[in-house]
Amino acid sequence: MNRFLLLIVLFTLISCGKQSKNNTDQQATKQDSIPVVPIQKHYPIPIDSQFVSRLSKKEIASIFTRRKQNQLGISNTVYQVYSYKDESGENYLVLTDHMKAINEEKDTLYDNIYALNITNKNNQLKKKSTVTDEIDKDWETSIGFWNRYSELSDLDNDGMVDPILVYGATGQNLYLDSRVKIMVYYRGKRVSIKHQNSEIDDGRLTKINKKFYALPMKVQEATKEKMRLMTKNGHAIFSKDWEKKMANKAVRLEEE
Repeated sequence: MNRFLLLIVLFTLISCGKQSKNNTDQQATKQDSIPVVPIQKHYPIPIDSQFVSRLSKKEIASIFTRRKQNQLGISNTVYQVYSYKDESGENYLVLTDHMKAINEEKDTLYDNIYALNITNKNNQLKKKSTVTDEIDKDWETSIGFWNRYSELSDLDNDGMVDPILVYGATGQNLYLDSRVKIMVYYRGKRVSIKHQNSEIDDGRLTKINKKFYALPMKVQEATKEKMRLMTKNGHAIFSKDWEKKMANKAVRLEEE
């Protein structure tokens, strides 16, 4: 009788183990089946043409001369500049990065980024805010602005542009272990969302500045839409029920 009970217990444990493995395999297969959309360096930031324009190479060279770049502390290559005028005045968003190498697959890798938000008053350029970051050389391979998810628009129709700037760093498994940072600018203040991707449930973590939930709902929704798009395009793996958690104003998104 005891031997019979032991066999039942062993059979149950083996069955549970197989089911757990199957669930894990299904989750991995589901993630692997998502077609990853390549993030292109020169993809233009979506803009509201009523307020914003993208500068041509000629305009960039004319406004941001080598002398002016030195004054502004720019040592990287300037590859995109956007001009926007709203009730705050005239502003520029300048994107720069530094090339590290070209790998065997002919992909260009970058080791640091630098962005500037600049005011232009009476032809005097002044830094209003900056964004700077670099790769973790131990495990990250490249870093860059993810313009597909950035935006320069008046999101809440108050006459002020509400920039959303996104960048990410890729690892050995490209986007599966990348990290992403979303920066939302509203009336001169910056609010950030930081996310770490991982194939392992316990390795995924999203940190949300609590001030995000004080932003207008239209700004919050625009940000969440970008997070949804990141998921759809295979660039982010957020925790289960992340939208429900954010609806409850969670500041950490992780698997429970």
